[in-house]
Order: sequence, then structure tokens, then C-alpha cells
Amino acid sequence: MFFAVSHLGKIDRIILTGFMGAGKSTVGQLLARQTGWDFLDLDTHIESIHGASARDLFASLGESGFRQLESETFAAALKRSKAILAPGGAVIDRAENRQSLADSKDKLIVFLDAPFPTLIERCKEQERNGNATYRPLLHQTALANVRYDARKLLYARYAQLTIDVADKPAEQVAGMVLEALHKHA
Repeated sequence: MFFAVSHLGKIDRIILTGFMGAGKSTVGQLLARQTGWDFLDLDTHIESIHGASARDLFASLGESGFRQLESETFAAALKRSKAILAPGGAVIDRAENRQSLADSKDKLIVFLDAPFPTLIERCKEQERNGNATYRPLLHQTALANVRYDARKLLYARYAQLTIDVADKPAEQVAGMVLEALHKHA
């Protein structure tokens, strides 16, 4: 199923938010194929720009330095048109990112939500299968749970659409986002 970009109304970008394991990259790729828009996974984009893995950048810059780099890249990405953006789960932590998100025009902010145990298990399964991105919190479950609780409130506050993704395949979630876009148009 392909939806022509002209049928998506004034929305010019979709920002998928949520904790690690929510499916932002998977859903984002599906949406990009279905709309013909560009897909930008922020972590992968940062790696591409800087020629180093997120793990290496995190190690060399420290968390603070990496988060600043992430903020700069996020602000630039929010200026793209006809784009599906999947920022890392921690982007919402910084006030400057929340302000950039709020100030961004012609966007649909989608919060992909699921219970913490579901998300952690998805991440661990990806790691076991060898197809996981770098997730510094993955093996610090207590700290990850605290961050999840705090971030969930922020994701919900900025979201224009919240989708419970716990028991839904990515294709269904993408379909729900497209349905919301068409209702908006």
C-alpha cells in the first residue's frame, strides 16, 4: 500500500517517539515505504555523519557530549520535509530537544508505547539475535525503569497520537499512523 505524499495534508514530517524497543525504526521504515518519504534513524544518521559507531562516540565524548551532538542533529533533522524521524529514546530528556519538538511545524508526533517489561525483553531479544543498536541502559534494568517512568510522561505530553504497540505488529502500527494522517488531512 502506497499513499501519495500529496494526500497527507499539511503534515510534513512524522516524529516517532518512545522508549528503546518500541519499534521506532521498524515502523519508521514501513511508513517511509508507504509514503515515499525519507526515513531518518537519528542514531544511524549520527554514526554516518561522524564515521563512528554510537558506542564509540558515546565512549569518546561521554554521555553529555554525545547528547549534545544528538541534540544538534535532532534540531537539524526537524527542519527536513517529507521525512519520518526516529530519534533515540533519550532525546526527550533534554529541554532543548523538547522545545525543538514543540516548535517544529507541520508535524505529527507519535508516541509508541508499551509496558517496560515488554520493551526490555524486545531489546534483549534483539541483542541475542545480534541485531541490536547500542543501548547503554539495557543491562542496568533498575535505572532503565526509572528513566522509562520519567520519559513516558514526557513522550505522552508532546504526543499528538499515542499507540500501544505491546501486542501489535509493526505493519498494524504503521497503518494506524497513516490512518491518523488521513484523518488530519
